[in-house]
Amino acid sequence: NIKLLDVWKNFHFSGQVMVLSVFSTDSLTCPPAKYEVDNECCPMCPAGTRVRIDCTAFRSTSCLPCEEGTFTEKPNGRSRCFSCTSCDPGSGLTVKKSCSGTSDTVCEPLEGFLCVDSSDRNSCAAVRKHRSCEPGQYIHQKGWSSSDTQCSPCSDGTFSDGNSTTCQQHTQCEELGLLQTTAGTASADAQCEEENLSGTVKAVIVVLVVLLEILVIVGVVMFFKLKYNFKVKMCTFFCVSQEDRFLFVLMISSLVQRNGRPEQETENFFLKTS
Repeated sequence: NIKLLDVWKNFHFSGQVMVLSVFSTDSLTCPPAKYEVDNECCPMCPAGTRVRIDCTAFRSTSCLPCEEGTFTEKPNGRSRCFSCTSCDPGSGLTVKKSCSGTSDTVCEPLEGFLCVDSSDRNSCAAVRKHRSCEPGQYIHQKGWSSSDTQCSPCSDGTFSDGNSTTCQQHTQCEELGLLQTTAGTASADAQCEEENLSGTVKAVIVVLVVLLEILVIVGVVMFFKLKYNFKVKMCTFFCVSQEDRFLFVLMISSLVQRNGRPEQETENFFLKTS
């Protein structure tokens, strides 16, 4: 009986200890600047650092700075820092703000992409390509990181392939003196080409060209003929012998030295020699 009583006392005491231990663990609440470890409240490490060694009854928490590519945004009791987010260009993302020891990377969409999933840190996590306008439409408003592209249809007489911000006017073939072969549509311009000349017009052009060539030939012949006749007339004086020219000059000199009318004498001389 004595042994049974001792066992009961030991069991009862152990049960009380277990109950007190459980109650103590459940009721432990650490203040905001501390974290719980082994039923103890240890001081947290500041943002940008992590726990190296937990505190004990004899020393405070030992902390280490976060390594490159990792971070902690708030005071913490973590043994490891968080890994920085990667902005993958292949997924349509680019870095808006680089990661630091106290903040994660902030991603944003590349040009031409729309963010469809953003976090509370204004960082984009997923994107999709902007809407493409169809042929016959123009870009009414370009898309941004937070809004999609808006398209509008082209009006009558204009066209667009869907890649421009305005619709272009159809080419007016008649105003350019051309023949329209294909009418313009909302997605394509009108097609023009030069008008084909009729057989009669071609024949007239050929005749005119031939006549022009004949006139040129006649003109050249007349030019050389007149030039030849002029040379023949000039030879009346210049093509005589040197002795005759000398006698002619002496005669003119003697006439000038006489009193009276040298002009009449000169005329008589030419009448005699003619």
